[in-house]
Amino acid sequence: MKGKSILLVDDDRDLVQTTKAFMEARGYTVATAHSGVEALDELKRERPDLMVLDIMMDYDTDGFNLAFALKNDPETERIPLIIVSGFTKELDTKTHIFEPMMYRDWPAARFFEKPVKLGVLADAVAELLAGAEVPVGAAPPVDDPQV
Repeated sequence: MKGKSILLVDDDRDLVQTTKAFMEARGYTVATAHSGVEALDELKRERPDLMVLDIMMDYDTDGFNLAFALKNDPETERIPLIIVSGFTKELDTKTHIFEPMMYRDWPAARFFEKPVKLGVLADAVAELLAGAEVPVGAAPPVDDPQV
């Protein structure tokens, strides 16, 4: 996957650095951000081929809000999203915060509960970048012969 770029968005700086090094060792170019706001700034500079996104960052639904905004923007809706989060462990105590998100179509092609094995994440990244699956919420390309 040489030449493919990933935007990694998570407020856990150690996790970001470890994941970045792991993905770069596999030939990816990796940009990082530590909040939804930083991710939007990074997206203005360069569009990644794929994003890996946490949910709970600056506030509990920071990642969800970013993911839904990206999927509702024609310029970013085709960027595959992988959500990696531990938010499900918070559902018992924060149901009122996450419940509205649970009844919507998720804007992610894949979801992994933290902690995720980096090899499993790398496999999902490779599959999505190879076009193994159209991201959830994205229409197939118009020139697709399958359409």
